[in-house]
Amino acid sequence: MIRKILIRCAFLVAMLIETAPASASDISEIVADIAAIRSDSGMASAWLVMVEGETTLIDQGFGIRSWDDPRPVSDSDYYRLGSISKAFTGLALLKAEESGCLRLDALVDELVTTPQLTNPWAGSRPVTLAMLMEQTSGWHDMSWFEFKYNEPVTLESALALRPDSRISLWPPGLHHSYNSSGPGMAAWVLEQACDRDFEQFAREQVFEPMGMSSATYRKTDAVRHRLVGGYDRDPKQAIRYWNFLYRPSGALNLQAGEMAGFLKTMIQRGRLNGNALFSVAQIERMERPTTTLAARAGMRHGYGLGVYSAIEDGRRYFAHGGDADGYLTRFGYSPESGRGFFIVITMFDHGRLRQMRQLLERWVIAPVPRTNAPTDLPTYHPSGRDLQRLVGQYRRATTRFPRDGWNSESMQIRRRDSRLEYRIGDSGHGHGWKPLIPIGPELFRRPSDPLATVFIGESDGRIHVSGEIGNWVRVTYAAPGN
Repeated sequence: MIRKILIRCAFLVAMLIETAPASASDISEIVADIAAIRSDSGMASAWLVMVEGETTLIDQGFGIRSWDDPRPVSDSDYYRLGSISKAFTGLALLKAEESGCLRLDALVDELVTTPQLTNPWAGSRPVTLAMLMEQTSGWHDMSWFEFKYNEPVTLESALALRPDSRISLWPPGLHHSYNSSGPGMAAWVLEQACDRDFEQFAREQVFEPMGMSSATYRKTDAVRHRLVGGYDRDPKQAIRYWNFLYRPSGALNLQAGEMAGFLKTMIQRGRLNGNALFSVAQIERMERPTTTLAARAGMRHGYGLGVYSAIEDGRRYFAHGGDADGYLTRFGYSPESGRGFFIVITMFDHGRLRQMRQLLERWVIAPVPRTNAPTDLPTYHPSGRDLQRLVGQYRRATTRFPRDGWNSESMQIRRRDSRLEYRIGDSGHGHGWKPLIPIGPELFRRPSDPLATVFIGESDGRIHVSGEIGNWVRVTYAAPGN
């Protein structure tokens, strides 16, 4: 107990400690709290995995298989991962690049003869394979028809169903805009370029080496007989199996405890059980965006190859979530703390998942020194003229789901002494003014952020904004004094 108190005091005072082993009492409290949240919500089941370094601390299920099958969940049961599937597609592409059959920076048109995409800016901004994975191709997300399509088909057939959802609506290579079509097409490109079935390739090169032998994108006999029930917001309203159209983007099924192998591999920079499954460079590429304006300006924060750089309480970790119609999921890990988690619930209740996530995220980042922004971070001192050229009124530049008027929402940026301030919404409405602190010629952060999370700079003769406050393009310049 004394040692625990001393460790906490050292962390709070010095902020310079080595990673401390997880406290058994802290973990027990987290497990108890998650069990209580599940029970209080009425959800049928949940599964939790917590790892530290090479050790699995928790691999535990809660609840029952379904309301029709009230047996306790077991480690042989299957859960659905939803969009967490994208991370494994990213790892598979890195393995394909390692084998020499494709390059992430290659133009999609060079890898396949029938790319089934439309890009009005193909001459100046062609789509690369990396853009498909980082979701910077200028596409909105899948159409309603594609989301509701519930038949298992090949990737080629899936891409042929609604090609008009893969028209670049804004120039590729500017902003990240979340979609599931991009990783789906990237997996199909792998099939064509490497002359291999994607799912078999992923099994051999990714899942089996990480000890994830149960992982499958399909409704196999094992999944059919061992899948736990998934439910809607009403925890008793069952949802039927969803044959996600682009399986590499969202259809993965597995025995949840096997996620420990993935978490350990990412935390240990590609190593698992003493074996180098991936290089350090490959793991860092998973976590780093490269194809946006912000990335080219030096911003490390953002969406990589199926892994997102997240911030909690002024500290960075890596994460992704998923929604598989009846199942909500989340993983998170920190190489600095050596900790990671995976959680899945069988109920469409983001509020309950958020409660669980917050417990786990705080645990993951707890040993990481907190950056006391702004005094502990390097500060860039732009001239007033440099700041003034960025002020004005902006409009939305991207959308996940198109709707009438989606690009009419506005944001204002003004200069306030030696920094910028922004406000989303029309004058007199929306949020209040919030500060942006400059840390580079085109890079800014919010006061609580430990690194640059906002880019504001020029491309193609226009001023663009991207990052944690969204993607925007300037439409009106505000002169000094306005």
